[in-house]
Amino acid sequence: MNIREAVLDDLPTICVLGEDINAMHHRAEPHVFAPCGDPLRHREHWAATVAQANATTFLAADADRVVGFITVSVVEEVHSLLQPMRFGRIGSIGVTSDHRGRGVGRVLVAAAQEWAETRGCVEVRLTVGAFNKRAARLYEELGYEVRSMLLVRSFA
Repeated sequence: MNIREAVLDDLPTICVLGEDINAMHHRAEPHVFAPCGDPLRHREHWAATVAQANATTFLAADADRVVGFITVSVVEEVHSLLQPMRFGRIGSIGVTSDHRGRGVGRVLVAAAQEWAETRGCVEVRLTVGAFNKRAARLYEELGYEVRSMLLVRSFA
């Protein structure tokens, strides 16, 4: 497994992998997540985390085929009610269906954590949908813990 930082030429590949994540989220919560469409419509979204000063995307490749990605950024939190903190935020992680369960996610998370730590971050945060039990289990195995919960009451 080869891990490398993405470049702008990788955007079409990232868009396709991102569309797979979108499809999974849409199936679980169609009232929240948009239906699938042209993967390139999200090009601008993914470009915001490719080779930026405070954000990057890592790709996992098996031979010459990209089989996963993860986005990570640095957040400077300054709020009167909170301790000032610099932390990493994992935004999205996706692994092709034929490579899930083979350690790709673990390697990508490790790359994101190392990247954040080398930039002075004191922790890494991420959000996972309640429906995504498999991902939640992985994050718990990697030492992540629940710090807060988002609760929703729908009016529809």
